[in-house]
Amino acid sequence: MKTFIQFIPTKALVLTLGLLSAGWQTTIAQTTVPDQQTAPIDDQTILSAIAPYRDDVRRSILLASVQPNVFTALAQQRATSEQAFTSLIQSYGQTKQGWFYDLSRYPDILHALATLPAGSNEQTVNALTKTMPANLQTSAWKLYRHHNADLVQIDNINQQAQQAFDNLISPLDSPTQSAFRQLIEMPDVMSQLTDQIDKTTRLGEAYQANPDQVTKDLTALHDSLQVQNQQELADYQNQLNNDPQARQELQQAGQAYAQANGYNTGINPNPAWVNSSYYYQNPYSFFFGYPYWYASPLWYPSAWWYGTGFYYGLGGNMVLFGLPSLGFSNWFFGSGRYVYPHLYNRFNTYYTHNMGRIVS
Repeated sequence: MKTFIQFIPTKALVLTLGLLSAGWQTTIAQTTVPDQQTAPIDDQTILSAIAPYRDDVRRSILLASVQPNVFTALAQQRATSEQAFTSLIQSYGQTKQGWFYDLSRYPDILHALATLPAGSNEQTVNALTKTMPANLQTSAWKLYRHHNADLVQIDNINQQAQQAFDNLISPLDSPTQSAFRQLIEMPDVMSQLTDQIDKTTRLGEAYQANPDQVTKDLTALHDSLQVQNQQELADYQNQLNNDPQARQELQQAGQAYAQANGYNTGINPNPAWVNSSYYYQNPYSFFFGYPYWYASPLWYPSAWWYGTGFYYGLGGNMVLFGLPSLGFSNWFFGSGRYVYPHLYNRFNTYYTHNMGRIVS
């Protein structure tokens, strides 16, 4: 399961933490550096975040974790690029800022527009943006027509960041370069690794000390989570299927969640997106970040609805396909419980039951 939106803690995650404490800390504790004993650390957060990803992503994370200096430099470059980007657009209203953020998700199109001669007509611009959704084509044309100089500056910032990235990984071996190139296209993963550089470093040390065992343990953890999550999802679906009022409140809460966070509620997901690659395509740029007005991290804007755990199928029928995301859960338990009592009762009963069983 290629999950890019972290789920709220469940029984499976509690089991995960136990496995990590029993196994991975031992491996890390045995890793040493010159003149210094490496002490055990709490690696649950980063390891539980890695485990759900598919095999090739986990491998890229492990290969890249051996290069903490690269992650440190990337974090510095991100801070520089993000500050330059936000400073350039901060005088505009939120809607127009959103246009710039959306265009940053298509760096090749951004570069094409920035290098297109000023004064080109709409037909020429549309030919360059034809692969974008219709609403983004419209905003791209407006930005090109009225804010061409800003587009050029933003493209320059992005080109500089990409060149810095290429320079950082150029001394590395080919597999590690490929790993970094995969991860830079997954800003949610890359941000976790750069924001938790101490834990990323320890992960790299553990992997260097015993790569086969770390890989094997992480695979076993992934498989265990898959089984646990499937059972938990079935229990959750059964709970809501037997409570029509809670299902109705979940739909209402999904729209309120999107509006409260500034997400585009006009997006109506196609059922084919679920468990496909579509929802995580064209993320916001790692170097520019996602819109600051989002109350929780959302790198893949076409998938805000994914965090609610449902979509509308054929005939407008509600289809439950997953547990709520961390962002949705934080929002719900912070305010939604007072507005949606039936849904709150289901959530509270479900998680108390599952957490209680494993803790006891």
